[in-house]
Amino acid sequence: MKTKLRRSLTIMVTVLALLALLTQTALAQVWIHANGGQYFTQYGNAANFFFINNDGYCINGRGPCDPSLWYLQWTYNHAGCGVEEYAIYTMASVQQFNGNTYAWLDQSTGTMYGADYSVTYNGVSTYSVTVNQNAYSEMWATIASGLFKTSAVRLTDGWGSLYWCNGASGYQVEFDEIKLEI
Repeated sequence: MKTKLRRSLTIMVTVLALLALLTQTALAQVWIHANGGQYFTQYGNAANFFFINNDGYCINGRGPCDPSLWYLQWTYNHAGCGVEEYAIYTMASVQQFNGNTYAWLDQSTGTMYGADYSVTYNGVSTYSVTVNQNAYSEMWATIASGLFKTSAVRLTDGWGSLYWCNGASGYQVEFDEIKLEI
């Protein structure tokens, strides 16, 4: 009798564990925020932002984007310390989960090897990262992993902390889609 009960409990616990695992997997969600979309705000001199139509993540068939967003933006980097142009992608829905954040980098621009990204998470904390945009072509680059309650991503035309105050100029900083995955 005890053996039968123990076996039944073991099977029940195993089934519940599998259901819990499947439920977590089913709850995985993805948000993609387009440059130029309602959650994108651009700062600085608008004349310094350049557009390439029918390019970037949102081109026909690849992204869940309205055709009016089938373009990417870029600007030249700022030489030295500071920034001139930047953009903030505000997350449409702040989730009570740890998530991974990515930036889409295209092959036509994104030559900045020291791009300056920062991710706001857990209400007020900031995670900064330097990304070599030139190392990616038609793919997602990881910006942050495992951050709780990601609420915004900021990309500037300045140099990231690995190259702080670098005097080099003429590199293209690409502003395209940002993805949050939980």
